[in-house]
Amino acid sequence: MRRAVLVAAVVLASSVALAPFREAADDAKPLLGRWESVTRSAGGLGQVMELRADGTMTQWIAALVELTYRLQGPQLTTTFRAPSGTSEVQSMTIRFEGDLMIQREARSGAETTLTRKRAGGAQDPPIVGVWTMPHETGPTAFFLYTPDGRVVFRLPIRAERGRWSASGDQLTLGPGPGTETTVRYEVLAGQLVLHDGQIRRAYTRAEIVDYP
Repeated sequence: MRRAVLVAAVVLASSVALAPFREAADDAKPLLGRWESVTRSAGGLGQVMELRADGTMTQWIAALVELTYRLQGPQLTTTFRAPSGTSEVQSMTIRFEGDLMIQREARSGAETTLTRKRAGGAQDPPIVGVWTMPHETGPTAFFLYTPDGRVVFRLPIRAERGRWSASGDQLTLGPGPGTETTVRYEVLAGQLVLHDGQIRRAYTRAEIVDYP
């Protein structure tokens, strides 16, 4: 997973500029928090934005990838299903040493150590929660293992900071005065939808909020 699926996304990121977000809203509460783009590149690249109550914001280009996992004793199997319909299955054994999870790949025998960032609930198995590891490309990678068998992978690649404001159904974002962009917004079925002319962008709530 880490090489076959994700490295390609990082390579693509080097040639992708952080596209400006264009948005807006009067009652700010529904907009606050971290949002992730529903539409992503073939390599898994997407956009993440966080809107804060003090009017500041951060936008990221990130690798956004979801998988499923099955854990039977120490045997962990993850499955990635590509949009094309193909699947990639990876098997490994795992062990826990305090806040460390050591994964040993079945084929190569290579070991990867993940560090616990956020624990799951009291009744959850120890794998549940958010884990981090240094990615081979430099940034820190984040893995969320959920109780229902999902793996949420996030690799923040590049961040830009700015400010935002809302008025009516208009949301304005930008790095500074004179550089803002404004679009119409609506919140539909838990999604933040931005309308910029004929362009429609949808965002869902982020499950991983642990990277700055």
